[in-house]
Amino acid sequence: MPRFVQFQEFARTEAVVKETRIATKAVEGATVFRPEVRIVYEVEGISYDCWTFDLKTLEEKNGFTARRPVAEAALLPFTVGQEVDCLYCMDNPEQAVVSWTFPIWGVLFLLLSLCLTIVGAVGLAHSLRQDIVSNERKAAQTTRPKPLFFGESVRSTDQPTVPDIRSIAESPGTHLAFRLPLGTQPLFPLIGLTVFAIAWNIVAWTVMAHSFLHPLDEWSDQIFGSVLRSIFCGVGLLLLTAVFHQLLLMFGIGPTVLEISDHPIHPGRRYRLLLLQAGVLRFRELTVAVVCEEIARFHQGTDTITSQKEIFRHPLFSRTDFETTANAPLEQEFFLQLPLGAMHSFRRENNEIVWKIDVFAKVIGWPDIHRECPIVVLPACISDAA
Repeated sequence: MPRFVQFQEFARTEAVVKETRIATKAVEGATVFRPEVRIVYEVEGISYDCWTFDLKTLEEKNGFTARRPVAEAALLPFTVGQEVDCLYCMDNPEQAVVSWTFPIWGVLFLLLSLCLTIVGAVGLAHSLRQDIVSNERKAAQTTRPKPLFFGESVRSTDQPTVPDIRSIAESPGTHLAFRLPLGTQPLFPLIGLTVFAIAWNIVAWTVMAHSFLHPLDEWSDQIFGSVLRSIFCGVGLLLLTAVFHQLLLMFGIGPTVLEISDHPIHPGRRYRLLLLQAGVLRFRELTVAVVCEEIARFHQGTDTITSQKEIFRHPLFSRTDFETTANAPLEQEFFLQLPLGAMHSFRRENNEIVWKIDVFAKVIGWPDIHRECPIVVLPACISDAA
């Protein structure tokens, strides 16, 4: 097995260059070259004479290159009779080097491995915390309601308990007045997995390429190293497969677009909705419904408990056993009308009334599609009641 001379202690001393040469060696029918410098130096009054160059040359089989000009260029700074600094091994003074270099790839791989270890440790700790921590404690960290729409700002109106809907007006539709923001999968976990997979594969395949360019002479070392590198590269391929699968789930199914004729919603009024579903898909079932949920947060001792219950669901559109193609996407129009007595959207620290459009589909060959679109319902107008 190779000796790890990099971890031995070295000390500096003066040496005199006596000779330089290019050592040669035949490996599998090809000639390889290694720069060598003969130096003379003293350690505690004892004189030593050895052929050396860098840390690799301390091993008889290492330090060779297939390109002779590279080896010759390494010897250019050394001339016969020149005094140079050398580093000798304190445990074995007969070993010394005149060129001390630390490969930049080693530093990069070390930092990359450290970063991957930290990321993995943080992810593992987060996963364990999600499994161990009680639901009450999780709810205690999210007592304040989240924004209904991304980028929502606080407004002061005559209805302060109704969530702000200004961001809807920033998304005009192509067929109807507004395009509703459908919920999508979070990008940050996918980005993290992609970066991790790319970093892992860069390290794995670089090590694999290096092993082919610098093979070991011992068959036992080659077999053992090949098994480890194969496992390392196999894990990289599995990571790339997982990334491809997630990308396919996110972007393989065409976009779902939902547009509405007006927003916010008033109970009793009739609104047009347009559903657009692109992609080459075969649907077993597609349903669209309007849903109302009540969320309550309350304290029980030192715990904060969150209770969420669906109190209203009304189907708006349903279709089974159909297909969509690139030239014939689904384009379906239907209507939404809430009862006059429907409770308006409400938001306070401990209570919420949330209205949303729920889109659910079963697609052959794909996971089920479940996307939610929040909407805002205002209190009923007196004129509508009349």
